[in-house]
Amino acid sequence: MNISILLIQIGIMAALIITGILIKRQGSLSALTSSDLTNILLYVVSPCLIIKSFEMKFSPSYLTELGLIGFSLIIFYVIEIIVSWLIFSHTSSGKTAKVLAFASIYSNAGFMGIPLVQSLLGSTGVFYASISLAIYNIFNWTHGVSMFHHANDRRESLISLVKNPNIWAVVVGLVIFMNNIQLPSPINQFLTDISYLNTPLAMFVVGANLASVRLNHQYLGGNLWLSILLRNVLFPVIMIILLRLFSVSSTGALTTVLMAACPTASLVVLFSVQYHSDTKQAIPLFGISTLLCLVTLPLIYVFT
Repeated sequence: MNISILLIQIGIMAALIITGILIKRQGSLSALTSSDLTNILLYVVSPCLIIKSFEMKFSPSYLTELGLIGFSLIIFYVIEIIVSWLIFSHTSSGKTAKVLAFASIYSNAGFMGIPLVQSLLGSTGVFYASISLAIYNIFNWTHGVSMFHHANDRRESLISLVKNPNIWAVVVGLVIFMNNIQLPSPINQFLTDISYLNTPLAMFVVGANLASVRLNHQYLGGNLWLSILLRNVLFPVIMIILLRLFSVSSTGALTTVLMAACPTASLVVLFSVQYHSDTKQAIPLFGISTLLCLVTLPLIYVFT
């Protein structure tokens, strides 16, 4: 794929994000509406998009690719967790260290990765991206949430994982794929129409979140920049190396790297608020990482 196509798509996504910022600051998008849009994306649009992507002719090579990507991702997350813990547990206080580590480990794969892959690589890209999203959710709703939760609340996070519709969408999609099931035309069209909502709605939500970011120089220290460097550059490079070691195909590798190279997950802000963590550190982390990805994503693509 020519890098100009990627740059054009990132430009379109940036325009949609700016639109979301303007809508939010104009007062046309309340916090409640933004929350509702987030739920629609997570629990309706994304599962439909995933199921739709699995409606393709079964091939053992595709299944092998999913396995290789999945195994690479498990190793990838383990490396991220270890590296982040080694760095931030010794450089920051408890709550701040957890925010910095979470921000470096977990990308905005759902809201930015899936729309980008869908626009650039179509259903085949989303097919490969679905395994990234599934493993992301498994780690995020077990390890990730445990970084903010008390130990006695972990059962709740496991229940959230089991109830996550994106996990079930992957299961349903695999059944469709492995049995060569052709969905009836009305259902297929329904899934297609819902899938078209993904990119604009996701970018509006990201824009609405960015509109609330207020940068305070007090919280722009070296650890913040180190966390962003890990998230936007160094960890994606590790993903590239792992995929090359496992000889993953070019499309599968590009999809997985784009998902891994997305900026800090907006969940770092949501979890920090919900569990009374260091929100003053989480907000600039999310905002700056998202803005810088407009530069770092094309750079990572060049090395993929």
